[in-house]
Amino acid sequence: MTAYDVEAWTEFFLGVAGAVAALSGLIFVGVSVNLPKILEAEKVEGGSFLTGRAIEALVALLSVLGIATFGLAPDLGHVAFSVVLLTGAVFCVIAPVRLVMVVIRTKHRPAGFVSRLAFATALVACLIAGGISLLAGVGGGLYWLPFAVVAAVTVAAVNAWVLLVEVMR
Repeated sequence: MTAYDVEAWTEFFLGVAGAVAALSGLIFVGVSVNLPKILEAEKVEGGSFLTGRAIEALVALLSVLGIATFGLAPDLGHVAFSVVLLTGAVFCVIAPVRLVMVVIRTKHRPAGFVSRLAFATALVACLIAGGISLLAGVGGGLYWLPFAVVAAVTVAAVNAWVLLVEVMR
């Protein structure tokens, strides 16, 4: 079945790798261009909400990029790729945990807190579901990956917008 055959997803992984690599570059440009404004806002708010947005975006995108890269490796079995998906989920937990810790520390809930947390959690959940179902051979397998990619790209696109445009307001 295609859902459990990593090699059958080569074109998907190629497309994902190219898209998330380009979007990762956009995050770096957004931070580079607006770094003074971002750092100034960090001092005023007393937290790391804007730099946190950059971290959220990069962790989501680079995790998905790593997954796509491993997906392109020849003869990678479903067990090994399950480990890759679960490892990617572990890395993606960094963003929501960090966000919650900053909110607890600063006692300030930033704009978009709930949606940021929801999309980051959805990304982690899709990667875990994909990894476990691929390993078990039931439950959708790799068909969880498009949902994970959409969640990662949404996290990155919203954060890129904030870092490129909203920070200038």
